[in-house]
Amino acid sequence: MKGSSDLYKEIPVEDENTGNPLMEEPFNPSEINIDIKSPTISIIIDRLSQNPPEIDLYSDFQRSDDLWSIEKQSQFIESILIKFPLPAFYFDGTNDEKWLVVDGLQRLSSLRNYIIDKTLTLTGLEFLKDLEGTGFDKLPRKLKRIIDQTQIIAYIINPGTPLNVKYNIFKRINTGGLILEPQEIRHALNQGIPAQFVAELARLKEFRTATENKISPKRMLDREFVTRYVSFYITETSMYLPDLDSFLNLSMSRLAEISDESRVEIRENFIKAMVAAHKIFGKWAFRKADEYPKRRKPINKALFEIWAVTLAGLTDEQIKTLIKRKKDVIQKFAHACKQDDVFWNAISSGTGEKNRIVYRFLKVNQIVQEILND
Repeated sequence: MKGSSDLYKEIPVEDENTGNPLMEEPFNPSEINIDIKSPTISIIIDRLSQNPPEIDLYSDFQRSDDLWSIEKQSQFIESILIKFPLPAFYFDGTNDEKWLVVDGLQRLSSLRNYIIDKTLTLTGLEFLKDLEGTGFDKLPRKLKRIIDQTQIIAYIINPGTPLNVKYNIFKRINTGGLILEPQEIRHALNQGIPAQFVAELARLKEFRTATENKISPKRMLDREFVTRYVSFYITETSMYLPDLDSFLNLSMSRLAEISDESRVEIRENFIKAMVAAHKIFGKWAFRKADEYPKRRKPINKALFEIWAVTLAGLTDEQIKTLIKRKKDVIQKFAHACKQDDVFWNAISSGTGEKNRIVYRFLKVNQIVQEILND
C-alpha cells in the first residue's frame, strides 16, 4: 500500500486528490446574471484613471500585475493599433464603483502602463517597426484615436448573482497566463472581514512554528490551510456537502455573518491548537506517520484540518494530558496510518468525499479519547 524510497527530498506540502465529487446541490443556471457590454478602451482608461480607480488591479486575491514582459505588453498595444480582435474581458461588477478583474489583468496593466503611467515604450513589435521606442505621448493622433475608439467585449457579473455561482464562474473563466488558485478566488469573493480574518490567522507565528514555515504564502496556500480549519471548526462534518471547494467558499463567507466574539474564539482556539500540535508532534505535525520514525512525509492538508479542529476543541487540561503522553499519541496515530486502510485512503485520495471526511475525523477523535480515557 505504501512504498518507500532510499532517495528522499522533502516536499513541503503533499499534493491532494480530493476526488472532485459533484456538488450535492448544484446551482440553478437561471441564477447566472451576466451582462455583455462593448465599452471603448477610452471608457476603460477613464475607470482606471479615477482616484481611487474604478477597476481594482490590486485586490487581495489577484495574482501580480505586470507579469508580462515589455515585449508582450508592446505587442498587445500593437494588436490594438492594427485592429486585431481582442480576447474578452471579465469583471465582477457587484460594486459598480470598483470592478474586480476576473480575466484580463495583464492586458489592463499593459494599457495602464502605456496610456496612464506612461512607463511603457513600444519594444519588440512585429508589424509596426517604425513605432519602436514610441511612448503614448509621441504616438500620432490618428493612432491614439484608434486606441480610444477600439471596442472590447466585457462580461460583467451583476449584483445579486449568488456567491457559489460567482465562484464557479471565476473558476471556469480565468484563462490568463497565471490561473487563479481556488483560495485566490475565495478571497476575490469574500473581501472585507472574511479575507482579512483568514490572512490574519495565516500570519500567526504559532501557525508558522507548527508548520515549520513550510506552507508558502505564495498563491495563498497558507490561507487555504487556515480556511480549511475555519470551515470544519464552524461546520460539523455531518453537515458537510460536497464539493470541497464550494464548501470552503461558503464557509469562508459565513465569517462575515458571525459575531466578533465568535471570531475571537476561533482565533484563540487556532493558536491553542497550533501550540499543542507543535508540542505533541514536533517536526511530525500534520504529516503521515506510516514510516515513522524513519522517514518524514510532506505536510498533509487533510491531516492539518483534522488535528487543528480536534485540538482546538479540547480543554487546556486535556491538551496537557496529550502533551504529557505525546509518545502514545504519535504511536497510536502511526499505527492508524500503517494498519487502517480506510483511514489511509481518507487522508490520501478522494479527500473531498463526505464519508472519508467523516471517517478521518472520527478516527483521530478516537485516538485522542483513548489517550484521555486511559
